[in-house]
Amino acid sequence: MTIRVLLAEDSAFQRKVVSDMLLSHNEITYVDLARNGREAIEKIEKLNPDVLILDLIMPEVDGLTTFKFLSEHYPIPTIIFSVSSPENLDASVQALLLGALDFIVKPKGLWKDEFPKVQEKLITSVLYAAKIKKNYEKRNALIKRSINKQAVIELESTIEVKQPIKPKPIPIQKIPRIKLESNLIVIGTSTGGPRTLKSILKDIPQDFPSPILIVQHLDKFFMTQLSKSLDQVCEINVKIPENGERILPGNVYLSPGGSHTKIIALNNKPHIRIFDDKPVNFCKPSVDVLFFSAAEVYKNHTLGILLTGLGGDGARGLEAIKNIGGKTIAESEQTCIIYGMPRAAAKLGAAKLILPNYEISSYMIKYAKEVV
Repeated sequence: MTIRVLLAEDSAFQRKVVSDMLLSHNEITYVDLARNGREAIEKIEKLNPDVLILDLIMPEVDGLTTFKFLSEHYPIPTIIFSVSSPENLDASVQALLLGALDFIVKPKGLWKDEFPKVQEKLITSVLYAAKIKKNYEKRNALIKRSINKQAVIELESTIEVKQPIKPKPIPIQKIPRIKLESNLIVIGTSTGGPRTLKSILKDIPQDFPSPILIVQHLDKFFMTQLSKSLDQVCEINVKIPENGERILPGNVYLSPGGSHTKIIALNNKPHIRIFDDKPVNFCKPSVDVLFFSAAEVYKNHTLGILLTGLGGDGARGLEAIKNIGGKTIAESEQTCIIYGMPRAAAKLGAAKLILPNYEISSYMIKYAKEVV
């Protein structure tokens, strides 16, 4: 067994000491190095290591932000190796770090004298982590097969909402019907979204006849990484659009982080507007902003899809799409990492269909072929 490790650590001296410790074991054959979270993410995309050793305190992109992104996007066995003791961390941080395979506190004192004291613990954790990595695909396949496909439910539109979802909906502007080349698909997601988007979009063929617009709650740096990653594994073209770009069939447009994205009519054709404004539903970009604009411009030629995520962003926008005659889907609780946004839509009666995520791509393909 040969094990490849990525060590993310901002101290050059510590990188040298730890990598030498790891390479002293004959099964650990390769240790790559990253100086911060940004480099770690880029190297994981390219190298697909077996194990990540991650410091929490790093410049540019810290370890906590990196771990959160990787947990959603590139699940990899991760060992936290930090000077911060878990007991001293905020409760929300502790909860997030529960997903790490191990948490080893760096010893105090002279590194060259103290670090060898944790060598055996670190190597043991790396060996175990590598075994877990080999079982990831098998485990995920078993989870997928265990989901009861009969649980797919078509909801009636008369579900009672006991408590209205706040804030109030964005008003729909009356826009004359414009010339459309195809149907439109809009997708909104948050926590757990990157992994789910990848599983859905990888099944979309290159000749897909509809445009797909997506809002994923992530910052600008991570959206760039997500766009690159999806474009590499998908047959269909995936990109982050420019402001004012025309919407064309057969493209996936990811809203950039930190800005809202909406659809506008320009010269009788649909275009993308990217703009800075106040957060909506505490989110920027907001799913509701995109969904309401889709209902305004594409009207009943819209399929709205709400995937895993925390909060209620997108529920009112999905309702607007449904009310104007479009099709609407919310991901089922069985496959959601966080059943927040889809639950809000279901409570509101905004979702005509509740589907597990592995059935959504086939519905999208069928919908895209419908004549405008």
